[in-house]
Amino acid sequence: MYQPCVDDQCLSNRCKILQMFDDFIFVFFALEMSVKMIAMGVYGRGTYLADSWNRLDFFIVVAGGIFERSEF
Repeated sequence: MYQPCVDDQCLSNRCKILQMFDDFIFVFFALEMSVKMIAMGVYGRGTYLADSWNRLDFFIVVAGGIFERSEF
């Protein structure tokens, strides 16, 4: 729905709304990851990074944070 190549400066209302949804979803997943890391521990047997799906989630959240910061 969001086409960054078409509207580079994000001046339309549609673009701003989609950007807000994108930011909200990123924050939601980052908080979910943080809560799971606190509850399970970060590294070791039976912890957050011991599960392959959680490692994928960690990579996606970190990559999303890096790319989100690089836009500004």
